[in-house]
Amino acid sequence: MKQVSNLTSLDFIDHAFYDATDFQNDPDPIFMNQVHSADALFLTEKPLTPPSVDALITKTPGLNLTVKTADCAPVLLADPTSKMIAAVHAGWKGAFQGILEATVLEMVNCGANIKTIQAGIGPHIQLPSFEIGPDTKALFPKTEEQFFISQADKLFFDFDAYVIHRLKRAGIRSIESVGDDTYPDPLYFSYRRNPSDKGRQFSSISIKGG
Repeated sequence: MKQVSNLTSLDFIDHAFYDATDFQNDPDPIFMNQVHSADALFLTEKPLTPPSVDALITKTPGLNLTVKTADCAPVLLADPTSKMIAAVHAGWKGAFQGILEATVLEMVNCGANIKTIQAGIGPHIQLPSFEIGPDTKALFPKTEEQFFISQADKLFFDFDAYVIHRLKRAGIRSIESVGDDTYPDPLYFSYRRNPSDKGRQFSSISIKGG
């Protein structure tokens, strides 16, 4: 299990980025049917079935918002001013489509203070492992070319820096990333390393009490 210091400093929440081995003790997770969208949902109670969105937001204590990943980036957000939290599934497609900005906007619309929202980014595929093709790079505007690195006739995507960039663009000032690379690390599931493995690691955040 990993944590980030900016979220650890907030005494009204619990949060964790789990690896492939240590999720068993996490209580009553609320999952999403993650669809690589830019859709965020505010919850006041646990839904009967996982909603088809890529971010969950709540101010209700005890709701354990949980993200499933295997190379995508789990992003946990917390605002100590409004006592609001969010959990985001950010694959490169979802990040490109604006899931991070959409989540922050929905938090603000529900009463969060943009100046005090803090973000933690969990383990995901990192620059040395994220090889892409020129067709993928062509989807991005020229203003984001700095996230693509050419090495030995191969093209790599700095996904960690890109997620941080999109969070900053959304107005988030406090951002911390765990930095672990899921692809080479056997502690984590990786879709790129083993596409046939359906395993996922989980990341969760909840408000204490409830």
